[in-house]
Amino acid sequence: MRYNFYLTTGRIFFGVSILAIGIIHLATANFPTGLLPVSGSLPGRNLFVYASGIAMIISGILMLTKKYAWPGALLAQGIFLLFLLFLHIPKLITHLNVSSEWTPAFEVFMLFSGALILGGIVLTGDRHENARHKLIATGKYCFAISLFVFAVLHFLFTKFVVSIIPGWIPWPLFWAYFAVAAFFAASLSIFIQKRVRLSATLLSLMFFLWVCMLHVPELIADIHIETSWTNLFVPLAMSGIGLLIAGTAKPPLNLPG
Repeated sequence: MRYNFYLTTGRIFFGVSILAIGIIHLATANFPTGLLPVSGSLPGRNLFVYASGIAMIISGILMLTKKYAWPGALLAQGIFLLFLLFLHIPKLITHLNVSSEWTPAFEVFMLFSGALILGGIVLTGDRHENARHKLIATGKYCFAISLFVFAVLHFLFTKFVVSIIPGWIPWPLFWAYFAVAAFFAASLSIFIQKRVRLSATLLSLMFFLWVCMLHVPELIADIHIETSWTNLFVPLAMSGIGLLIAGTAKPPLNLPG
């Protein structure tokens, strides 16, 4: 496979996911409850819901174009950074022992990392070469940190992970620990810069299989539940980020690039 497959498919997965999450804002007139648990008492909350949704829709559309992908990625970076600074980080600081605060915080951190990586990929011009490398490297390490956190969370809450695995899949406990190992291995690979293309590709495949095997059936069972839609597009975005990382990794010397 050539780099174009990874980068093009990754950009489509990521851009479509951000676009879809924006549409979810407008369709439900609410923030996605699991991803962005914004207090109902926030002044002007409805205004923020629609502003966030429209911004994500614009960002997603722009990222799907070649000409305006950089402004779209930059807009996505700003959106997710604001949610991190003003929503998730304050909650984590005051609720470090509450597991339900860690998952959405690091899902948003992952989305932020994807926007950084995509921004670095689509930023053109020789004078931006240094910025490109910094954006991609920073995004990769942010993504790796998130993977490590999810490895720990999956290990600590294995019973919950087992409970969401469909009954027709055998050995649910094995697959729960397999996910822990996969997250940890991919995180380590990115940190030490060894076999990054392989690990990121396999990680992307794992996320995509989750979309097909877990979240599509969940959505088909009840298309009117907001969380079913959000739970589908968040891992699709993660699959896209994995492909973007694979596409920016150096292939082994004995393979065509």
